[in-house]
Amino acid sequence: VSQNSIVKVGMPLFNYHSSSDAVTTKSVSVVGELAEATQQSQDYDFIVGQQRFSAKELTQAHTNLQPHTQQGGKASSTNEVPLTGSRLAMMQQLSNAHQQVALVTLFDEVWVKWPISIKPLPRLIAALCAACEAEPKLNAWFKEDTLILHKEVNLGLAINTPHGLFVPVIHQANSLTQTQLVEHIRILKQSAQQHQLTARQLQGATISLSNFGMMAGRFATPMIVPPQVAILGVGKIEQRAMLSKKGNIKTKTVIPLSLSFDHRVLTGAEAAVFLAAVMQHLKK
Repeated sequence: VSQNSIVKVGMPLFNYHSSSDAVTTKSVSVVGELAEATQQSQDYDFIVGQQRFSAKELTQAHTNLQPHTQQGGKASSTNEVPLTGSRLAMMQQLSNAHQQVALVTLFDEVWVKWPISIKPLPRLIAALCAACEAEPKLNAWFKEDTLILHKEVNLGLAINTPHGLFVPVIHQANSLTQTQLVEHIRILKQSAQQHQLTARQLQGATISLSNFGMMAGRFATPMIVPPQVAILGVGKIEQRAMLSKKGNIKTKTVIPLSLSFDHRVLTGAEAAVFLAAVMQHLKK
């Protein structure tokens, strides 16, 4: 099995058998008759199922499977990257999500008076937790035709890494202080980048937050991963000049928001109440 190969659980990898031409003569010893082989059976370096391969055959097969770098004497302009590990898991999970969820997204912007030095992510998490109190139906799971509401906000935080997208969980985010949230975010980001997230850190999310605007983009349609029913996306936060009621020009911080929800179980009004609560809390 070569590197990055996909092996199904339970699939046999090796099989051993005895050669049919092994025994033809006998010899006598102190313990009786011993069978002896008249000829040396062919040596096989690799056995897969009932097939036998020599090292030379395996080397040739490996060469044949390599992507061709030359096509008609010219260098290829494409590069094939097989999906493995976390990227393969991401593909499978989001493909299932796309088939199951009736995805709808609400978009809006909120103007805030935050100082430039403030860390926006902890404030955004606090606003999301406050919105879960205003409209608890979005902090829920949908399983077997039942909407399961959660009192605790176990927040899934989308983190992009070279290995793919991870969504580790800040458990009981609604009971944490701003300082504690900053520390939890730091630990999760570090673990995700180093590929060291534990099973507990990846399980139990009741609602998610995607801060995609850290790189680019004002609005998006974040994907919901069942059994969750909602995810809040935050676009690029920027400074904009605005005209006050008295005609004065003021500079304020603008936060674009994208709230995706599962329309199978949630109404547009319920999602709007949730988004309005997020915006109201961010203005404080």
